[in-house]
Amino acid sequence: MSRAIGMVGADIPFELILAADAIPTPLGANVDRRSDLALADRFLENSFSLESRIVAQQWLSEELDALEAVVFSRGDDSAQRLYYYICELQRLGECRGPRPLIYDIARIARSSSLAHTVESTKSLAAVLGVREDRLPAAMQRVAARARLLNDLWDLRASNGVPLGVIAHRFLRAARLDWSEEFERSLRTWLMSPQLVTPERRVLLVGSVPADETLHLALEADGSVLVGEINDAPRFIASNPQAGVSIESIAQRIYLQARASRTLLQAPSEIVRTARALRVDTVIVWMLATDTGLAWEAPRIEQALREAKLPVLMLTSQPDIWNEQTLAQARQFVLGVAPR
Repeated sequence: MSRAIGMVGADIPFELILAADAIPTPLGANVDRRSDLALADRFLENSFSLESRIVAQQWLSEELDALEAVVFSRGDDSAQRLYYYICELQRLGECRGPRPLIYDIARIARSSSLAHTVESTKSLAAVLGVREDRLPAAMQRVAARARLLNDLWDLRASNGVPLGVIAHRFLRAARLDWSEEFERSLRTWLMSPQLVTPERRVLLVGSVPADETLHLALEADGSVLVGEINDAPRFIASNPQAGVSIESIAQRIYLQARASRTLLQAPSEIVRTARALRVDTVIVWMLATDTGLAWEAPRIEQALREAKLPVLMLTSQPDIWNEQTLAQARQFVLGVAPR
């Protein structure tokens, strides 16, 4: 593969990029979170997520010029707003860079939403130049990765669990690295995983963590973050009965997007997941830029407290963990009696 296609936001079909004989390249998720953002700050408000501001900085400094195109997810507020800003900046001659594309899906549980997602997926496939003869292999790659990550998720529900920092690195790398070497490494590790017995099991709910800062802080005290509930893609596999088609890929993306957002909007399901993971406590952590999540916080807190699950509410948080908040999280978890 000589082409590279950038991605901003969740719910973008990896299969289409692979079937277009290109490398999926998620942006903004594997860079220094404290990098200089002077160029981006000329045009973007603080309401943009840090990830989107980092992408804008890279774009304006011509670091992304090697990419053929960048696909933005309309399902991510910051990502879809950044798409329109980049289009306007290119029109005004403020920047050049790759071709920006928008991928629009619907999440409402009705047939018209699924039909809209199918049409959007077909449109994106046409623009990317998807080769139908490469769809079977691309779909098999994504399905194989989904199985591996589901095995990792199941392992976190067992008595002995992988360290949260290791699991988080695997999950993050699964989006960033589509090499066969990565899949072999994860498969080999799963055959003989390094497991620990945590003193306390913790569930993180809310925003997608950009790094393993919290994981490391908790593990210094013997606790392990055994699960996360957020908008990060969960890599569900396509329905085999739907066949090899763009429609099948669209259905997978539609179900995946609905599953992640519905879970955050269903406190009872959060409680069920917490019990399945046998957690001792829950940390609800939401970034100030995740404005849509803020509405769910009171209902999530109420459901967890009614279920007798200790919960620490950390809402309206900055993009980068500070020492005071980390200390608060560690102190809270240490104060919870193991079940």
